Amino acid sequence: MYEDFMKQASGQFEQLFAPQRKLGGLYVDYLSKLTSYQMEAAKAYSDLGVEQLRALAKVSDAKSLQAFVDSQSKTAKALSEKMSQDASTLAGFGKDFGAELQKLAQENAAGFGKAA
Repeated sequence: MYEDFMKQASGQFEQLFAPQRKLGGLYVDYLSKLTSYQMEAAKAYSDLGVEQLRALAKVSDAKSLQAFVDSQSKTAKALSEKMSQDASTLAGFGKDFGAELQKLAQENAAGFGKAA
């Protein structure tokens, strides 16, 4: 009798907490993906900044200054494209996460309907 009670209680706890575990796993996966991407982006931006500082440090005369200034428009364009791409990627992460949340909510709603 005690074993039957424990099996039943265990099954009910499993059914009760399964959605929370799925939600927690979804959050962990999203945060991991987001953090990894942000770390990569931060490295790319810092590398670009250091590269620009090194280029500036090499300026020694009017000709090299002009070359540096001319290269800044290319750098600004590349930076703008990178930022746009990063924003698009991050928006995609959010969209995917939202879709997964919606899917999980629908699964839970269906489960509650069956339980009722």
